[in-house]
Amino acid sequence: MPSNTIKILAAVSLLALVALTVMPKVVGVGIEDTTVTNLVDLIPLQARDQVTITSNRFDSGWFSSSAVIDVDYSPFGTILGALPIAVQIILDIQHGPILFTPNGLGFGLAYVRIIPKLRDGELESALSQLPFDLPGVDIGLLAGFDQSLRVRLEVAPINYSDSQGHLFFDGLSGSFVSHGDNSAEFSLSMGKLEAEENGSTIGFTMSGLELTSSTSQLNHVPAPSSATLTIPRIAGGTPHPFTVDGISAESRLQTSTAGAAQTDISQRLEIASIDSEFPLNSISWTSEINGIQNHLFQRYYGLLAGLQTQISVPASPATASIQMNQLSQEPMLVLARNRLVFNNRIAASAYDGNHSIDLSIDWNGLPELDNITRLNLNTAIDALTVKLDVSLDLAAIMRSPAAEMVDPYVQQQYIRLDHGRILLNGSVEDGELVLNGELIPLDQLF
Repeated sequence: MPSNTIKILAAVSLLALVALTVMPKVVGVGIEDTTVTNLVDLIPLQARDQVTITSNRFDSGWFSSSAVIDVDYSPFGTILGALPIAVQIILDIQHGPILFTPNGLGFGLAYVRIIPKLRDGELESALSQLPFDLPGVDIGLLAGFDQSLRVRLEVAPINYSDSQGHLFFDGLSGSFVSHGDNSAEFSLSMGKLEAEENGSTIGFTMSGLELTSSTSQLNHVPAPSSATLTIPRIAGGTPHPFTVDGISAESRLQTSTAGAAQTDISQRLEIASIDSEFPLNSISWTSEINGIQNHLFQRYYGLLAGLQTQISVPASPATASIQMNQLSQEPMLVLARNRLVFNNRIAASAYDGNHSIDLSIDWNGLPELDNITRLNLNTAIDALTVKLDVSLDLAAIMRSPAAEMVDPYVQQQYIRLDHGRILLNGSVEDGELVLNGELIPLDQLF
């Protein structure tokens, strides 16, 4: 019996050794076949026309491989005459299952050290003129057995001083994780950034930055997702010194309550404190857009792709104008035909008083409209419901340049006063305009 046990253990050990020996080669073959495809799969379908990924070179070994990939990104700025952003990515790949990472021994399909390099000669030349060396960038990617990808980013600090001033950058770190179900999370943390000119009060300081985001489906733009940004403090010197504290922003996409084919977007921006020569002390803005048709995102990216095609393959001015009009009219028609709801609230402190504005726009849509050029103004007004509520601190406004406008506007009943507040209430509904309770015929305005 002991001899059988020894034989079984020996066989298992031999199989494990063979697996550990053969698996790296199998992984290497798979990486060579799927590297570009996997990169493309990470890009949302609606944005793939803006990115070109080309495998320049791939050298495959038994336990490791190397590759060179060219990436060209053509954002919306291309139509303004800007050249695409061209980057060359060098990949140093270890084959799993046993991996040696900067954090120690790991297990997975592969570990990739990523070295990005600009392919723009003019930009490289400009960067080479900087008086300090660019910080080192360390990027690593771990491909797990569960189809997950984990990317780690580290940017080294900068501490440079000369006779003209100093620059301090406390480094940057980030992580990106995508899972087998295509969900993903991203986080970025930047340390202090400070620049100052010697012998003057000119300078800039950012205390740090935190950015996080997540999505339920990485390659689908309308998928439920969220993102948050926080900056504790930004300060600047002359000629207009300022200090801004408590900057935060949040954005969220979620499936609309009106149906699975629609998306709701909400955004929030808040600045807790502003100390400057200007009268604004704080501000908060919340915005919602409800009921966006999901295929509108596809039309939007299709419009961008069409615009880029016009730049890369220019036609005659007359032909280009016709094509551009056709491209832009399609998403506009989708917007006009379908219902949308916009809600906005702004709360601010200025001139030592608190103020607020609430604006709601409900566009009922014109489903019978088949051509945007046939949009009739009166029909559009009938399909529109707008509600506006403005509340301003009277004492604060009387300290502002708008003070002399208060009495004339009260006399003309554009605004009213109530317990130290300036109030304006307006609405457009069923083709009628109501301002502070008074009906105003719309034909007086058009």
